[in-house]
Amino acid sequence: MRIALVLSVLLLGAAGCGSTDDSSSADSPDGSSAPDSQGAPIPGGGLSIQEAIDSDLDGPLMVKGYLIERDGKLRLCDAILESSPVQCGEPSLVVKGPAPAASDEQASLLGEIDGGTISVSTTTQG
Repeated sequence: MRIALVLSVLLLGAAGCGSTDDSSSADSPDGSSAPDSQGAPIPGGGLSIQEAIDSDLDGPLMVKGYLIERDGKLRLCDAILESSPVQCGEPSLVVKGPAPAASDEQASLLGEIDGGTISVSTTTQG
C-alpha cells in the first residue's frame, strides 16, 4: 500500500514537470530556447541600425543607436566617432518626428524605416 502511494505521488509529480508544447518558446540565435517575446520589451533595446535597414518586416521597428545632431539634422548612428565636432559612425538613419535630444548614451527609437530615414512614432523609448 505504501509503495503504491509513493509511486502515485512520483507519477503525478513527473506529469506536472515539463511540457512538450514548443509554442511558448523559440530558438534564439545562440541555439538556446527563449520564451516568446511578443508584446514584451526587446532585450538589448532593439535592432541595430543595419538590421533595421536590412529588415523586410512591415510596421514600426525598435532601433537602437546614438543620437547625434549636426548641421540641424538629428541622426541615429551606429557609433560615435571621436572627433571634434562629434560625428556619426555609419550606418545611420536620419530621424524625423519626436525624439529625445542628442546624447552620448544609446537610445532606442520606435519608427518606420524608409531608405535612410526613421520616422519616429509617438511612442518612443529613450
